[in-house]
Amino acid sequence: MEFYSNLDSRLLDRQTPTIFEIISAEELENLLSPSIRYVLAYYATRHPRHLIKILNHFGSLNLLIRGLIEYRVLRTWNSTFIERFYGLKRVNRPAIGEWITKSISDISPRYEKLRRLKKKQIWGTLLELLLVPYIKEKLDVLYEHLLPEYLLNKLKPRESIKDFIRYSFVRLYPKVELTLRIFDIVYKILFISGRTKSASLLQQLFGIQYARFSSYDYQLNEKRVSKYLSSPIDPTFRVRPESSTESLLRMYSKFVRPLKKTLLFGADTVLPASIFILKFLEWWNSSDAVSNLKNDKKEKKTPKLPSLLPNSMLEDKGVAGQLATTNDTCRICHEAINNPAIIETGYVFCYPCIYNFLRDGDKSTGGRCPVTGKKLLGCKYSDTMKEWKVTGIRRLII
Repeated sequence: MEFYSNLDSRLLDRQTPTIFEIISAEELENLLSPSIRYVLAYYATRHPRHLIKILNHFGSLNLLIRGLIEYRVLRTWNSTFIERFYGLKRVNRPAIGEWITKSISDISPRYEKLRRLKKKQIWGTLLELLLVPYIKEKLDVLYEHLLPEYLLNKLKPRESIKDFIRYSFVRLYPKVELTLRIFDIVYKILFISGRTKSASLLQQLFGIQYARFSSYDYQLNEKRVSKYLSSPIDPTFRVRPESSTESLLRMYSKFVRPLKKTLLFGADTVLPASIFILKFLEWWNSSDAVSNLKNDKKEKKTPKLPSLLPNSMLEDKGVAGQLATTNDTCRICHEAINNPAIIETGYVFCYPCIYNFLRDGDKSTGGRCPVTGKKLLGCKYSDTMKEWKVTGIRRLII
């Protein structure tokens, strides 16, 4: 943002935000879901019984919950949850001539109504904001899963149609991803040059442009709030006695109105504050403050090894000292966790360590959790290749 002061203010369109504001909003939106996943993964290592199922289905739950929130905000403000804090909104590309001046004070309500997003544009925004990152995350996981087989020449494209699709996917996916990144950079450059007001390819296809909030948006929101908080009946002036139905409605309104105010307060205050609380929790769990506090406490006794561990695994793999490590230390290599991955028992390891551990085990003792000794459902032994096929490891994208 330090470059903003170097721009010539006479050349800036006051209705159109700068590229720095848009990039700042995009970066915060891109960090929102990984921050929630990071905090959830941290506490899942402490309470795997309660949080591991939520963590395993985090992508779908995040898509559903954020989709409902973003759809509501888009219908109300024509803006995403994060863009609202920056005073940005998405508008419909007008199909009319420039019959209006560029001064915000001269914008008429009629022109603002024409710029309101249509339903297909709202769904297009949700597609760009949530569905595309969700699909990309799934494809990234699939690519990382197939890449070792491709590098080891285990993917034979001529054996079956399924292997041919996998082989083609591994070869084409990086090129497609690079092409989309180039398109994104090109549209950012076109936006800076003023040739377009759409900052991405999907926005251009759906006819969506960026603009700043105007007085019309705040007046429209005030009307919605007053209508939302309005009382259903007003029995002040009446001749006949109050009916039972009207009495129930009056009692109902006494409870509903405070509830509505609470919901509005939560939407305007609690949800914005939750972003900063979430970033604080991410910093707190990743900083040295937690470890310093733990060092001040008395050292806990080393827990006994679980009875589920087979003796052969204890002798071959040397798991005896693994339970004495901290949550930030891999229980296989006894070093700080790098490239974290979680298995279905809830324990986090380095991805290469746990992958090699589960793959290289023999038929009788392999495919088990190195801590609890529990047999993992995502590990199956291949009699033809004489090794374990590991599919139950989930990478933690932070």
